[in-house]
Amino acid sequence: MPRRLTMILPSTATFTSLTFGVIAIMVLSEQKFFLAGMLIFLGCLLDVLDGQLAQRLDASTEMGKQLDSLADLVTFGVAPTILLYNLMLLVGVYKPIAVLTSMSFVLAGAFRLARFNTMPTDRTAYFKGMPIPMASAILISGSFWQHWTINLWWIGAMLMVSYLMVSTFSYPKVKHLAKIPRLVWVFMSMIALLCWLVAGWQAVPFGIALLYAISGPIISTFFVAQRRRHRHRLPSITEGDK
Repeated sequence: MPRRLTMILPSTATFTSLTFGVIAIMVLSEQKFFLAGMLIFLGCLLDVLDGQLAQRLDASTEMGKQLDSLADLVTFGVAPTILLYNLMLLVGVYKPIAVLTSMSFVLAGAFRLARFNTMPTDRTAYFKGMPIPMASAILISGSFWQHWTINLWWIGAMLMVSYLMVSTFSYPKVKHLAKIPRLVWVFMSMIALLCWLVAGWQAVPFGIALLYAISGPIISTFFVAQRRRHRHRLPSITEGDK
């Protein structure tokens, strides 16, 4: 494949994701919540695709990294913020509270993206804080499950998701998910089936996204426990050498 084409493909996916985000914002003026949500979901898929293309084609560039973050801020930060702001107003949330809650999400997302861009590139490392595409996927899939009629408890949900983005919890990348044992995938499939049976198929995407959200604190707790065990072993090993 020509080198010029390999360099263009990841950016093409990024620009398409950005385009979907802008169109989502446009259709929200007509309260087309389902269409806006699906456009943001498509942006999530393209965000995964552009990263995989850049890695597999060895087409990662500093400009591509910055472009990806700018597109993410629009598609997964601004568009979901406007969507959820409108949904909160529809259920009667006090306007200043709706504004502050919505702004917390986009500001946390901007901080998360800026922090990511300043960190050293390490493709084997875990994400630090929940990625903004998954944060938007949780809130949008939950809104879809509730038929775009969210309850007041979504204020707390938005604040929690905002916190998870700025946190230091370790979240798995695609390559880590690919290495998950089959038994875990079976367990996750059972959870998805349970969501379907109990709350309808619309709850399945939200259930899967919620599992990812929970994985961060669980993985981080495991890593902390592992480091503590390692530190406790070092003195005993040193004494044995004496």
